[in-house]
Amino acid sequence: MEVPAPFWFVQFFKVVGFVLHMIPMGVWFAGLPVVILCALWNGERSRFYARRMSAQLPVMMALGINFAIVPLLFLQTTYYKAFYTATILTAWFWLAVIPIIIVGYYSLYIAAFSVERRGRMILFSILASLCFFCIAILNTNGISLMVSSELWEGMIAKTSHYGAVLGTAHNFDNPVLWMRLATMFGLGLLTAGVWATFDAHFLMRKNAENVPVNYRQWATTLALVMALIGAAILTGTEWYLKTVGGTEVYPYFGGVLLVAYAVVFVLLLAKTGSATVVGVAAALQFLTLAGFGVIRQIGQNIGMATLVDVSVLPENVQWDTLIAFLLCFLLGVGVIIWMVVQCVKCSNQTSAET
Repeated sequence: MEVPAPFWFVQFFKVVGFVLHMIPMGVWFAGLPVVILCALWNGERSRFYARRMSAQLPVMMALGINFAIVPLLFLQTTYYKAFYTATILTAWFWLAVIPIIIVGYYSLYIAAFSVERRGRMILFSILASLCFFCIAILNTNGISLMVSSELWEGMIAKTSHYGAVLGTAHNFDNPVLWMRLATMFGLGLLTAGVWATFDAHFLMRKNAENVPVNYRQWATTLALVMALIGAAILTGTEWYLKTVGGTEVYPYFGGVLLVAYAVVFVLLLAKTGSATVVGVAAALQFLTLAGFGVIRQIGQNIGMATLVDVSVLPENVQWDTLIAFLLCFLLGVGVIIWMVVQCVKCSNQTSAET
């Protein structure tokens, strides 16, 4: 089978799409448990944060799902042998993502429209968070199996009936799966923390009447705590890679960890209340995610090298299709930016009226 795009094109947009997906995904995957804790906490600023984030999460969810289409598209284009084998072996777990994500999505909406009814908001936020953790586990189950081709033969033997694969295989007993999941959660905490203070300094209307006193400083403190926990989780991942093995999963992960530490340090400096420093922290966190996207892609290529070398696959470049993709991609990103700006304006207008 020939690949319809150059190798560099596939690699670049697969990483770009993955990074764009990780930004909103981190806010609702790792940030939602923090929202629940803040909603339970009897404090004016914590509950204000919970209400504000809860109102934003449905939009974040939509962005995360739509951006996930890009890396998934190129995953199927170039890595089809590993992708389809892994997803067929784990078919029922993979298909279960669809109904679970629907439940989680609607739960987020119910929580967002229940900010004045704290009990219902917390209940549906918990349901949504459980759905997202299930999705993360099931998705990681399939993706981690892609680079574990040595396990396929045994899984086929155990989960087939007269030669027909039943789709009930899983990779849950693989410690690499849980390491990958912990890594994503740690990065998500960093992202959600930076988003909390970025939202308070740049997206929230200045001098809004209903904003609690010193909320921006409080949000920065919360961001620092979330970033510290996230960096600690990533440190544990780095320790696992070096001591237990599996450096091929995320090669050069130490470099990403250093940038994550820089994010924590800059957030500490942001305690002064400087919006410029918060902007620097946001830029560094983007670099953290971009660096992780690159090393993850390298690790994926290394993991599948025994099955296929994707860099030497025959190409039949379809430039008309690629140009159409680029135009639609840029148009889609432009529409999303416009939608986010409108949401911010509406949020600020609502805050002013309240």
